[in-house]
Amino acid sequence: MSIPTLKLTLETARHKHQYRRAVFNAVPNIAVFFILGGVMFLGHHTGWKMPKFSEITGTGSAAADDWCSEHLVPESQCLECHPELYPRNKEFGFCREHGVAECVLHHPELSQTRNKPSLPQYDTFQAISLRPRAENNSRNTLHTHRVQFASHESVVKAGIEVDIVTEAPMTDFVTANGELVFDPNHVGVLSSKVPGTVAAVFKTTGGKVESGGILALIDASQVGQLKSELMKNLVQLQLRKKTVERLQPISASGVVPGKNLLEAESALRETETALLSTCQLLTNLGFEIPGGLEINDTEKLAGQLQFLGIPVPIVETLSPGTKTANLIPVRAPFDGTVIASDVVAGTVAETSKPLFTVCDTRKMRIMLNVRQEDAGYIRQGLTVHFQPDNGGRETSGTVSWISPSVDLQTRTLQVRAEVENPDGLLLDKTYGSGRIILREEPNAVVVPKEAVQSTPDSHFVFVRDKNYFDETSPKFFHVRQVRIGAENGRNVELLAGVLPGEVIAAAGSNVLLAHLLRANLGAGCCAED
Repeated sequence: MSIPTLKLTLETARHKHQYRRAVFNAVPNIAVFFILGGVMFLGHHTGWKMPKFSEITGTGSAAADDWCSEHLVPESQCLECHPELYPRNKEFGFCREHGVAECVLHHPELSQTRNKPSLPQYDTFQAISLRPRAENNSRNTLHTHRVQFASHESVVKAGIEVDIVTEAPMTDFVTANGELVFDPNHVGVLSSKVPGTVAAVFKTTGGKVESGGILALIDASQVGQLKSELMKNLVQLQLRKKTVERLQPISASGVVPGKNLLEAESALRETETALLSTCQLLTNLGFEIPGGLEINDTEKLAGQLQFLGIPVPIVETLSPGTKTANLIPVRAPFDGTVIASDVVAGTVAETSKPLFTVCDTRKMRIMLNVRQEDAGYIRQGLTVHFQPDNGGRETSGTVSWISPSVDLQTRTLQVRAEVENPDGLLLDKTYGSGRIILREEPNAVVVPKEAVQSTPDSHFVFVRDKNYFDETSPKFFHVRQVRIGAENGRNVELLAGVLPGEVIAAAGSNVLLAHLLRANLGAGCCAED
């Protein structure tokens, strides 16, 4: 074979190989094209709906097709698709008084209890009116649906746990920050009533005192001068009384002129006035002028006035250098404790310089700063519970005063409560938080917090049907609108929507809400007011 012929043969073989390879590579594309064509043909003839497995294969039982994919229960048992299987309760509409649809308070026949329904033991409408409560949209229609499960096992697998609507104590309160302080009416800041020098100190910081008890003695020359003036006036009064008594019969007989009697009486009145003035000055300093002074014996009178107002046991403790007539006691105004004192003997005592601070620590006050928006709920006589920030014990009192004005800077209202501190464990100037109790209900209708579910415009619980455990009864929950009241750490009060004894979904109730919203997506169940 010649070389040109050989080259032609090889070239022809190469072209045939390339053709076969191109045809082989096109086969997958052709297959995809035919598959897409088949899908389009099938979709056109089925309305673009996925056929059931039994329709494709031509096998399977009728039971495999009996399934409601919208409500996830057998189609033949679906209450939403076939409400005639389990007729709904009569509809009563939205209750404006309690703010819920299909109100079981007005229509207890709607309750899901086997026994006779029990109504709340208190006025829930009054509790609703006490303060603003979260409201429900009257046009929300989720309550008209029921959440159904294929079996009780399906409920358990979904993680749904139930609880019973019970009655328990619950309180409505307003919270406010504040401070625990001594009652100013039982705090006394003591200083000397006249300038002088501290002669003796009997009480120091921490010392217990009784009302009228002597804390210290002040040596004040002004006191000595007043005592001397008192003694002088007493003696002079005695003499001038005798002069008048002597002149009265003589003047009546005409032996002496009446003018002398008038002058003697005038002098007596002058002495009486001076004596009264001196006694008043001593009284202002805290002295009590005793009766039975030995006016006829000047020496005894001086002895009585020297330690006026100072008990003998205290006089006996004084050093000889301090036993003067200038002494004035500093007395406690009430029973209490000395909480401040820097006084020592020899200290200069001034009327403007405090010597002691005495406090009756059994009397205290809670001063709370209530937000302006909460001020309208506060009234005198309400109970206040105060918890110190330092972890101390909680204390309680009653509101005794409400400020008539709001603080311009904090925009809060000051509220005062009186409290007792018999054991002295409460501390002055302790910060903390207070709860002003607006309402205490011992038999509130409560459920666990996790049982209440919400949409943007309403609150719900899911109540198990009373015939749930009947063998032929469908397994479903009723959807109830509820009105939320007070709350505590675990429970929430329901002022409307349920009755004691009903069984509600607690843990896992969010699964029921998700199932409900999924089944009603786009159905206009959450309309705007």
